Amino acid sequence: MPGNCIGIDIGGTKIRGVLWDGKRITREKEDRTRNDAPKFARQLRELVRSLEDRRPVLRIGIGAAGVVQGTKLMASPNIPALKNFDFQQLWPSRNLRVDNDARCFARGEVVFGAGKGAKRVFALTIGTGIGRAFARSGNVVKVKRLEYPERWEREYQRIRDSKSRAILAEFLAEKLAPLLSRFDPGVLVIGGGLGTKKNFYVRLEKELKNRGVKGTICRSKLKNAASLGAALLFDDTR
Repeated sequence: MPGNCIGIDIGGTKIRGVLWDGKRITREKEDRTRNDAPKFARQLRELVRSLEDRRPVLRIGIGAAGVVQGTKLMASPNIPALKNFDFQQLWPSRNLRVDNDARCFARGEVVFGAGKGAKRVFALTIGTGIGRAFARSGNVVKVKRLEYPERWEREYQRIRDSKSRAILAEFLAEKLAPLLSRFDPGVLVIGGGLGTKKNFYVRLEKELKNRGVKGTICRSKLKNAASLGAALLFDDTR
């Protein structure tokens, strides 16, 4: 596994970074996400500086909520101010790898968490937005069929803001059950700021099972799954 690299998870609400030495997390840092590009850039540079130990870390993996192309965040419904934000401009001489945050979450879970050893894992993050990723035999795969109409995201935001968790769980189960039936995961791991809250998770699990979702459904127990998954972007076997 890659050693001496930084992994950063950028969500709509929080940024979490870890320093990974190849065996364990040696430092970690968390902050609230700034929805302003210049302030966000300063915040991210400071986060990296706070994680470094004496000398610069030359490998930085980033998981960002939204559409990623190369080292650029093309669009993020959760962080609108970061449209076309290029992370490489912050550290021109360093090795950067960037991926979607849900895919990084899935990568962390299949290596260290609930998906370890499972052949088919579906990862779901529920928070400011909804993230989805699929892993097969320990490797996260890119699947276009995971995309869903933008109106679903808008409807999710509306129901989430109404604070009716029972209605939200029912809505998500209705939309997700057909998707999950196509992928037939042995493990469905749920994360995110809302997804890991016990009361909401229990409701969602019940609604999913009522709609015929099979396999093991569980909450993420890894605090740093997505940031670890970002560090693992430098593991070329995955």
